[in-house]
Amino acid sequence: MGKPFTPSTEESMLQALRSLGLFHRITFLPQPDETGGIRLQVQLEEKWTLIPIPVGGATSGGSLYGGLLLFESNLFGWNKKFFGGAFGGNNGWQGMFGYIDPRFLASSHSLMLRAGLGTENVSSKTIDGTLLRRYEKIKLDTGGDITFSLGNGFGFGIGAQLRDHEVKGNYDSSVNPPDSQLYLGPTVTLRYQDLFYGPVLVYGVSSFLRYERALDLRGKDSYDSFTLQAQGHLPLWGEHRLGVRIQGFSGLGIPAVLENRVSGRYLKTIGDDVFSNTVLMGQVSVEGIPLHFSWGAPTLLLFYEGGIFKDGSPGSGDPYYLSHGPGAGFRIYLSRVAVPAFGFDVTYSVSTGKVYGFVNVGFQM
Repeated sequence: MGKPFTPSTEESMLQALRSLGLFHRITFLPQPDETGGIRLQVQLEEKWTLIPIPVGGATSGGSLYGGLLLFESNLFGWNKKFFGGAFGGNNGWQGMFGYIDPRFLASSHSLMLRAGLGTENVSSKTIDGTLLRRYEKIKLDTGGDITFSLGNGFGFGIGAQLRDHEVKGNYDSSVNPPDSQLYLGPTVTLRYQDLFYGPVLVYGVSSFLRYERALDLRGKDSYDSFTLQAQGHLPLWGEHRLGVRIQGFSGLGIPAVLENRVSGRYLKTIGDDVFSNTVLMGQVSVEGIPLHFSWGAPTLLLFYEGGIFKDGSPGSGDPYYLSHGPGAGFRIYLSRVAVPAFGFDVTYSVSTGKVYGFVNVGFQM
């Protein structure tokens, strides 16, 4: 005789199937058999696994981009994942591809390989809009890592990364162009994940802490950096959720050409073209689903964010700046696609007294 089919058994099976990201609809149909027992029939309706995803975005500061990504979540029917595509805009263009094997060598470990090539027009500014640097670069970023499952949601990853950022053309010294840089080094990542999959939204905790040692292949300016991301979502009434997110990056010795873009990527309460080698932010949000449709659902989002970042302007003494304020927006999720199809946010910055807007189609790049 088999094990009894209880509500907790059904929920465990449902979560395991939803976590694969392959099925649009999952139905359990207990049926009596000829022995007087119960036979469980599971009906699965697959999502579209080969998905062309238009990507695009715009900000109130004038940044604009668009392109197309191709995402395959069940490559050759083996539950391998592949993505590739290209996009461009008034700040440059980029092509990328990646491969993910969530069951590397039929184990509980995972493998990820990635590469990207493109150009970027950089106008690095202070929070008040003062120009610090202006230049154009060609960038190549490639790498990979293996994540070993440690059980109970924990994972440990090791990998390597190559970064080649070449500054183009001859620039006047008045715009402070940085030097080109070529780095190679190992990465170490700690992960924790404990998620619960609802029909539309995901709940639970997901986090990682990454350390990178970058070795300068052209000199002696090697550096260390840390990247942190942690977010958790608690279910409220119905399918609504309360969210908390912490995100940060620290690379005090990182060269200017590799500084991270803060605006949009970390904080939405500052203008375009703010870059930094150190940033830490936090956000509290409430997201709700007002209506359900056969194709998916829209969600409404309210949030408050705040963060500090370091200003790397030449001769500034590297002061820290604070940015914070409230925001609101909405998302549109498609039931057959695992990423938001559309998103819009508007924020008010208490620090600058300005309003900022962000629109994204598909992935935010």
